[in-house]
Amino acid sequence: MAIVGVLLVQVLLETWVQVLSGPGSEDVRGHVESGAAWLEQLRNVLYLALAVITLVKVAMDRQWARFRTGADLALLVLGLVMVLAGVVNDSSVGLIGQGILVYFRGVLVFYAFRAADLDRVMIRRVLLVAAFVVGLNVLLALMQMLLGQPAYRAVGVADMAWADQGRAQGLQPHPDYLGHLLGLALLGFVAWVAVHPRVRFGWWAVAALVALALSASQSGESLLGVLVAGTLIAVLVKGNRRRVLGVCLIVVLCTVAHIVATTDDHAGWERRLGSAFSGSYHQLGVAGRTSPPATGSAPMPSGAPALEREIRVLDVQQAADILPRQPLLGFGIGQFGGLVAEKSNPDWHRNPKFGPDVLSPAGVPAPQVDSFWLHLVMEAGVIGLIAYVIWLFFVVRPLLPRTARGPRRTTRTPPVAAVWGVAAMVFACIVATLSPAFEGALLPPLFWTILGVAWWAWRRSREEEASVYTAETAMLPVVRDRSDVSDIDTRILATDEILALALRARRRTDGR
Repeated sequence: MAIVGVLLVQVLLETWVQVLSGPGSEDVRGHVESGAAWLEQLRNVLYLALAVITLVKVAMDRQWARFRTGADLALLVLGLVMVLAGVVNDSSVGLIGQGILVYFRGVLVFYAFRAADLDRVMIRRVLLVAAFVVGLNVLLALMQMLLGQPAYRAVGVADMAWADQGRAQGLQPHPDYLGHLLGLALLGFVAWVAVHPRVRFGWWAVAALVALALSASQSGESLLGVLVAGTLIAVLVKGNRRRVLGVCLIVVLCTVAHIVATTDDHAGWERRLGSAFSGSYHQLGVAGRTSPPATGSAPMPSGAPALEREIRVLDVQQAADILPRQPLLGFGIGQFGGLVAEKSNPDWHRNPKFGPDVLSPAGVPAPQVDSFWLHLVMEAGVIGLIAYVIWLFFVVRPLLPRTARGPRRTTRTPPVAAVWGVAAMVFACIVATLSPAFEGALLPPLFWTILGVAWWAWRRSREEEASVYTAETAMLPVVRDRSDVSDIDTRILATDEILALALRARRRTDGR
């Protein structure tokens, strides 16, 4: 858990430290890449240490039976599918290894939580470390929203591109990264109000500040993820539905207020929505990736301004023309539009098997595809995509309330962490549709930390539920003779007595 805590702080502050340690530059991408390379190496060492210690812990405690769940089996099948997709598409062993590492390195955090001997104090310490960094990002985002460029320069930001657009980024390299961080934190509050019987007014004020900072980032994917996940929680957890929807309303009001009050924000949302709609109907490119008119269309008038086109729409439309060539297993791990493809071959988009100038019709390099799901299906095919979705389903299935899993019903309140895990899963899947963050440096460790805590809470809840039926039976006398039966109280308990018995067993398990 100490390694997990260090890893969380490292990924939350990595880019900021790189910016401070690198030479001054107006190119934020070059500025970060010229920063301290040892930070990325430190992250890789932390992941390696986490993997080794987890394996040693499981082996020493002989916990192998704990890792035979449906989620573990689905992950094994998914890994085999990805290896097969790489082998049949001529991906080298090194490329397959790097690709699988980038796809699944965050999962090591999840398995570390499952292998560790956790308690409430340990969980609280890890979450408090992350909460402190989240609070720091919220404070800086609000300052950037109010003060503008001076607040960006105060933390060492050299490129004022996001400041000119009015998008807060906190200590993150991109406003969307800030949105991912604050979105997951806000969903933790949603899960809490959905389960907790009473919430003080001060916590609502804190949630409003986080929602305001989220709106200042103008991260559309994060706002959409929070609203969809919050609505789903309101449906699944019926006890405090109004409070959950109240949080969603706060997010909407903060976003609307920020759009109305800020000219840059209003222009940014209008530009992105307009480019998304125009990209669906026009064969015109975005700035830097212009494409010729469609075959048979009327020529554009000389000097006519080019319509701006949403790059995600362009990616989907062009990938839809390529995937039918190899639909089942895609084009190979590490070869199409991801972090590994960009590093191993910056000209990956010129690969002849993709066709001429794929995703860059004018010959302009396309570093990465701006959708994780699109990247996954192009590298691992439809089979890989289905295997990935099935794996995520098995991960989240134990956390779902029983009323959502089948006919068996219960009045038992689900753990807050389990509800948070379900919301985080929905949020991450939506974000993965609109960004490649699912294989980035920030989102995976945060996401799998939440899922690790959720599985710990779910397992602890099952143990408490089982203890209701075993705690009191240990106090019953042992019957050694038929004559002893007459001395034992064998009457049928009333409903109130059963509830009192369950309450005493739960208090005894909690140590209260």
